[in-house]
Amino acid sequence: MFYLKDLPTEKTLREFRERYPNLDMSALKTCTELLRTGSDLLTAFETILGKHGLSQGRFLTLIVMNRTPNEATSPSVLAEKVGVKRATMTGLLDGLERKGLIERIAHPEDRRKLGIRLTNKGRQLLDEMLPGYYDHIGKLMAKLSEKERQELGLLLGKVNQGLSTLFKP
Repeated sequence: MFYLKDLPTEKTLREFRERYPNLDMSALKTCTELLRTGSDLLTAFETILGKHGLSQGRFLTLIVMNRTPNEATSPSVLAEKVGVKRATMTGLLDGLERKGLIERIAHPEDRRKLGIRLTNKGRQLLDEMLPGYYDHIGKLMAKLSEKERQELGLLLGKVNQGLSTLFKP
């Protein structure tokens, strides 16, 4: 979450550059705008998902499972695909199971293994909520042309590549 609402002005950035000569003003301005927008997006989508009783983690787990709705998936595979630790996935699955949206099923050959599958209630929830969810995404991106969307995707990919350089020695 990025909490800063009062982003630095050009004047503030110039003053900071005088104090910190290595400051790249346009890099800082663009980065803070990206952080602010990303945080606002997360807040908006958490609100949308919350209306359906879901957190982002639970929603993403259901979405990954909905790719193959009739197949059972292991918790470790789900954790990898959603991008969380196995312990976190266990908590997400516990919550989804309590709501009746997924079920844990025994592996046919190995009792130590579990498979996770969407229930009919889970599929029904997704079928009810996804049209509205996709409408929100369409409205969000409506101001951008198809070309601008593609360009934005490429630019965000470059920013993502830059993330990998932050913690290299």
